[in-house]
Amino acid sequence: MKPLAFVLLLPFVFHASAADLPSSQVLPRVLQTADKDKNGTLSLAEYLPLDVQAKHHGEEHFKAGDANNDGSLDVAEIITTLRKQTWFAILTEGAQGCFAGLDLNKDSKLDATEYRKISRMGHHSDQHFNGADSDKDGLLSLAEFTVHAEHQIKALENTSPKNTTSR
Repeated sequence: MKPLAFVLLLPFVFHASAADLPSSQVLPRVLQTADKDKNGTLSLAEYLPLDVQAKHHGEEHFKAGDANNDGSLDVAEIITTLRKQTWFAILTEGAQGCFAGLDLNKDSKLDATEYRKISRMGHHSDQHFNGADSDKDGLLSLAEFTVHAEHQIKALENTSPKNTTSR
């Protein structure tokens, strides 16, 4: 599948219009960075850098996401698999809107209990919360929350070879 098809497919996969998706560019951004061979699918090696639990559960998550058992994740399988990742869920919903929805007491900070409502990390939620709490005040600001959500994709982008153009 060509990269443009990813963008066109997003509203159908999420059952929403593009206007309903605050971060409709998340999947194309992920694929642009992760799909090293540019074939429109992700191999296990291409997927693992996207999984925050790759060391212990990455291969298991990949296999569970590979619904047709062809050894790669197509667009629908990528979305299904990545939606189980906290960072992808936050970026897909839009960090600011997601934060506002989680901030039940409207103090412009998230405590660990509020954060757990979005966390897909199970019993690792507190560990991820503490890692995101850069100022160690026991609360997440919108900035910390956004950095936390962007971390996985930014780390991948920063390790990708820079695009070069020939003259």
